[in-house]
Amino acid sequence: MKNQTIINGGIVTALLAFAIYYMVSKPKTGYVVIQEVYTNFEFKKELERKFTITKNARQKGIDSLELELKYLVNKLEQQKTKDKNDILIFNNKRDEYLHKKKISEEDNAALSNQYDTEILTQLNQYVKDYGTENNYTYIYGNDGNGSLMYSKESENLTKKVTEYINKKYNGK
Repeated sequence: MKNQTIINGGIVTALLAFAIYYMVSKPKTGYVVIQEVYTNFEFKKELERKFTITKNARQKGIDSLELELKYLVNKLEQQKTKDKNDILIFNNKRDEYLHKKKISEEDNAALSNQYDTEILTQLNQYVKDYGTENNYTYIYGNDGNGSLMYSKESENLTKKVTEYINKKYNGK
């Protein structure tokens, strides 16, 4: 009987040790809905506003040239005999318009790419900081492409991470 108690005690001790080991060594995981975190990131919103201002300023210059072109077209259409000087002015203005429009589109695309890179770099750093500070082994990204097919809703860190990154960005 005494041996049975020792064996049972040993089994209970082993089970407790295993349970503690499992709880300590089990990776802490969670996931974020990437699009939601990205959309609600204050830094992204700030750069989006800056981009819109820059894009609109560039567009005003393009619109102004387009208005001049329309005026020149109307002027040429009203002439029975086309003035060679007016045609030359129109062609030069059209070339300037097309060139500036192309440059504007290229600059907008480059600025958009630059801002996206800055946003993603900062976002990734903040998620890494969150994981480190909260002892996560893994934080998965759910972007709807099938890389994360299922997780319990209790593992969804999207709101917590979004709050964290915006506080961190705002210096809090």
